[in-house]
Amino acid sequence: MKILNKIKLISVAFNSARLKAIVSNSAVIVVSLASLSACDGLFTDSDQADKNSPSLEQIAKSASIIDAKLPVPSNIIECTQLTPGQALTIKGHSVLSQGCDLSAKSVRFVLDSSHSSLDCQGAMLSTATGDESKASAITIQPRAAAAIEDIAVANCHIEGYGHALHIRQFSNPNQRYLKGLTEPAANRALAPQDIRIINISSLNSINSGIFVGDHVQQVSFDSIRVQNAGTVGLYLEFGSRNNVIENSVFIGNGFRTFKPNREAIAVDSSSHNRIENNTFIHNGAGSILLYRNCFEHADDASRSNHFKRTQSSRNNIIANNTFRDETVGVWIASRQSRNLKGFDCGAYLIKQTLFASYHLDSAKDNAIINNSFEQVEQGIVVEDDGTRIRNNSFADNVAIPITVGSEIREDSAAGAVSDTLIENNSFGNKSVAQAIKVRAASKTATEIR
Repeated sequence: MKILNKIKLISVAFNSARLKAIVSNSAVIVVSLASLSACDGLFTDSDQADKNSPSLEQIAKSASIIDAKLPVPSNIIECTQLTPGQALTIKGHSVLSQGCDLSAKSVRFVLDSSHSSLDCQGAMLSTATGDESKASAITIQPRAAAAIEDIAVANCHIEGYGHALHIRQFSNPNQRYLKGLTEPAANRALAPQDIRIINISSLNSINSGIFVGDHVQQVSFDSIRVQNAGTVGLYLEFGSRNNVIENSVFIGNGFRTFKPNREAIAVDSSSHNRIENNTFIHNGAGSILLYRNCFEHADDASRSNHFKRTQSSRNNIIANNTFRDETVGVWIASRQSRNLKGFDCGAYLIKQTLFASYHLDSAKDNAIINNSFEQVEQGIVVEDDGTRIRNNSFADNVAIPITVGSEIREDSAAGAVSDTLIENNSFGNKSVAQAIKVRAASKTATEIR
């Protein structure tokens, strides 16, 4: 599959009203997906994609500001006073001046204290020509090793940068790990929490569009658009929990140099999250992948994310989403059967050969409910225990709706994938036997109703 090199800024065009239209009419986005084969994908022909993409004039007519119900601003930031490359720390509840345009200026904003907010009022932020830095457009990070809370960001539309938005602790994980600060409760006590992100769009970020750092909790994302992120669209890092992602759109993420290497949402050792009422279209490695990092590059303590993950990606709810033109919709324990030899893993080894290394993944007790899958190669893949799959609908053009089991696990002490419930799903013209593939070792531990 190929992806168009220059996808228009469709993301800005998606306000809440248009988001509802996307779910009911795929033609709103770029082109009717019903006319595409699974191998064709969305953007195989650049002329056709350009023809069906909304014009800049059409995008401009779409509302880029919604009422985020933020506190009354105490500070108005005049855009004319901002200089190219400036990093401005937000104080209190701030709002950009009306009609602000920060295109090609590489301006950045930092929220480092509790009870603060930024309303961009629809402003466009983009990097200057030739600016290849990996700095984030908006960073939420405490100024010291202590938690911050009650923070909001709204109505910002961002192109380029390393991340559009980065929420993180004061220190890097490796610094805390080397000091022996490994307990989840102790790390959460230092992490940002109680954060609202409303109507933010990210286009063409170098890395993840949005990155939620380790142990960050209680972040709500509403009406966001993430498109063409170089790696993951939205990343939930280890130890994070109780986050909500809803009413949002993820398109064409994870195609760095056109190689489909990453997914729309990565749930990496993150738990008790809710992912609901979103639309996923043509992302590189799939839509939502849940896994536990195998302690990558364990021998290199200089890496900023050097930290052994202990938490399972568990108790997550994935509900009422639409998946279209994807290789995989939802993958539970997505790294269980993957050869991780090149990752230099330091934990959970279950099988090793001269050329391969497999590690026990962990993504337990997750629920996948009332989702819609269209033009998807694999709808749901389950490689860990306790998954609940209920009331999902799979179109005729979904090649393999549900797969359960892992050969790699069966050969380990963990044994076969177990305790899977598949209930009241619809499969178009496929019979249950055609739609659900369960490995022999997992059949007695899989209930199909």
